[in-house]
Amino acid sequence: MKNDTALVLIWLQEVWREKKSDYYLRNMDVLIEKAMYLIQYAKEMGYKIIFIRHQETQGPFSSADPLSEIIEELLSQEWDIILSKYKISSFYQTELEKELLGISNVVVVGIPTNLCVRMFVEEAYDRGFNLVLIEDICQTYNDKLQDFTLDDLNETRPDLDIVRLEQFFE
Repeated sequence: MKNDTALVLIWLQEVWREKKSDYYLRNMDVLIEKAMYLIQYAKEMGYKIIFIRHQETQGPFSSADPLSEIIEELLSQEWDIILSKYKISSFYQTELEKELLGISNVVVVGIPTNLCVRMFVEEAYDRGFNLVLIEDICQTYNDKLQDFTLDDLNETRPDLDIVRLEQFFE
């Protein structure tokens, strides 16, 4: 049991895979499939599983819009933790720090890599967590932005491990 490890899934909400949405991202089926595999592994290893849900007062990220829900097939157990955030930061005015008490290692995935995932990584890194970012379960609007964000995080956070899913299991 790895009770000192958490899997944090950021902003994996229905709006990203809805083709009619302004926020639609390509290849979401592949990302979801990989995330499901990682979640299953995390459950078997005893990781704490935390979903970060982005919310706004209106629009597709409001609680009134069904597209703001966490992607249903990713929710693994009734005791998964779902925290709502209202800014780019997952830590700002949320219970995340409390949920991470006693956690040393954090595995992170999510959308968009260049905003919420990056902010989470920077803030968690500065708080001293051992971080693994699984790059192929992160996505943004285009490959150039994705590559830049990952390269910049790699250059500015030397202890951050950025790996592909298959490397994570090695």
